[in-house]
Amino acid sequence: MNKEVIKGSCVGIIAPIAAFVVYVAFFTEDSNPIGMYRQIISIGKLSHVISLSVLINLLVFFMNIKTYREDQARGILLATMLYGVIIVIIKYF
Repeated sequence: MNKEVIKGSCVGIIAPIAAFVVYVAFFTEDSNPIGMYRQIISIGKLSHVISLSVLINLLVFFMNIKTYREDQARGILLATMLYGVIIVIIKYF
């Protein structure tokens, strides 16, 4: 694999996690991301939250396409597909 694809994959994996942490820190009463994660698991909405967190990859993907960094965009797409597989596994198994 190309070095840029690996870099894009890392960004694609880290960006949704960072988006979740920022959301918890600024927009919820409980500013503890780990506590919020446990609460989400207890109510059974983990797949929904992951799906919404992955939307940030759409923005990063189009930014990379716009700046002609297609290899990084491929890595972000790869990471998004990985998240898709994880969501299906969580939801149905």
